[in-house]
Amino acid sequence: MKDKFFEGADFKGKFKALIPEYYPAEYRRYIKEEKTLLQRKVRGANRVLEAGVGIGRLIPYLAPSVKKFVGVDNATLMLGEARRIAGHYKNVRIKKLSLETLASHFPGHYFDYSLCAWNTLGNVKDEAKVLKNLGKITKRSIFITVYLKGTLKERENWYRTVGIKLKKVDEKNEVFYSYSGLKSKSYSKEDIKKIAVRSGLKIKQFKVLGGVILWAEMVSG
Repeated sequence: MKDKFFEGADFKGKFKALIPEYYPAEYRRYIKEEKTLLQRKVRGANRVLEAGVGIGRLIPYLAPSVKKFVGVDNATLMLGEARRIAGHYKNVRIKKLSLETLASHFPGHYFDYSLCAWNTLGNVKDEAKVLKNLGKITKRSIFITVYLKGTLKERENWYRTVGIKLKKVDEKNEVFYSYSGLKSKSYSKEDIKKIAVRSGLKIKQFKVLGGVILWAEMVSG
């Protein structure tokens, strides 16, 4: 059975989870801080990959600063919106691909940088498998942003504010399940360090964005 959330069941109409102006203040701060960081990190790069491009939220902020921007995702309806945005930029390509098989679609170290933002990593079945693939095709750094453990109330408020109906909350492990198929995990720095080791990567830098999101920069080990 397909995951209805990522196939865009909630994307029909004006889905508030995709519209930042509806977000609580701390998540709007995160988005602003993330844009600033990524623009600074990737500026002047030859090739940049966004794994989990979604609706193309970051394309207008990053594409003008790099020679080539590639966005991949496996959610059909969201990719339609990403392609619409990509149409305004000659250096952007959008592809429908599984994040767990990226290394079979691109040459080794093809991208200068890869990014996996807005808790994309927290929504996949096997984080280490995705990161291993990114490590094989990324020359310099991999940037991820995930929900920070210890922000359960903030996340509940975010889901409520944007209209995602929760089916179940695993408070011990801080995992959310929605009726539309979303399973959303969160992470501590130690969690990410362990996943990085399993992926053959090293942590170069951690930051907390907006008080609610964990940023990690990774490099090949």
